[in-house]
Amino acid sequence: MINFVVVDDNDGHRKRICNAVMKRMMSNQINFKINEYSDNTKELTSYIKSSGHISIYILDLELPSGDGIDIARNIRDIHNDWNSPIIIITAHASLYYEVYKQRLQILDFIPKFTDVEKTLTEDIDICLRMLNKEKVYRYMYKNIEYNIKLSDINYIQRDGRRTKIVTKKETYYQNITINTIKTLLPDYFRISAKGTLLNMRNIYEIDWNQMIVIFKDGMKDYVVTNSHKKELENYEVD
Repeated sequence: MINFVVVDDNDGHRKRICNAVMKRMMSNQINFKINEYSDNTKELTSYIKSSGHISIYILDLELPSGDGIDIARNIRDIHNDWNSPIIIITAHASLYYEVYKQRLQILDFIPKFTDVEKTLTEDIDICLRMLNKEKVYRYMYKNIEYNIKLSDINYIQRDGRRTKIVTKKETYYQNITINTIKTLLPDYFRISAKGTLLNMRNIYEIDWNQMIVIFKDGMKDYVVTNSHKKELENYEVD
């Protein structure tokens, strides 16, 4: 379970942040809960004080009762929680330096006039890696259990009687059909050629002239066909 704590006195801004969190976490298929607060309240203080809460805090800088830095200081200095990621969102980008000068290990400082949803989505992925909560694919093969991070998988392809799972560093194998493994994976694993699933989140570029996919980690391979060009180009990566 991942706990999110969203603190913003503006109902519209808070809803916008919560919707971005929900969209990203639903696609990650990880259990989560969003705790909302409109100010630095006694309920929030009690939450921070309670043991066992490693959370992702998303804090507005300016609040009716103080600011987000007061909350961050409470988390870090008073309750000695240096594991929970903290993200600051504010309308005052000029305070960037002042926030980081507090030495509270703030993960990110997001100005409200920018694309908050996009930046927040990227930050959530970083937080999940920090907390070791990345989604993994688990299976047994020849009496060995494998746990592969979904973010490491570039593509999956039928290889003779087996299916190979390809990452930059290693290739894994499993006795499973492409149709079956597709039902076990998130929606962003898409069919790109016969017997091939492509991780759309890992694509840097597709060269349709040569039918080569260039992945973000530098790997290149022939794993697309024209018959799937339209659906791949129309797919929006969340």
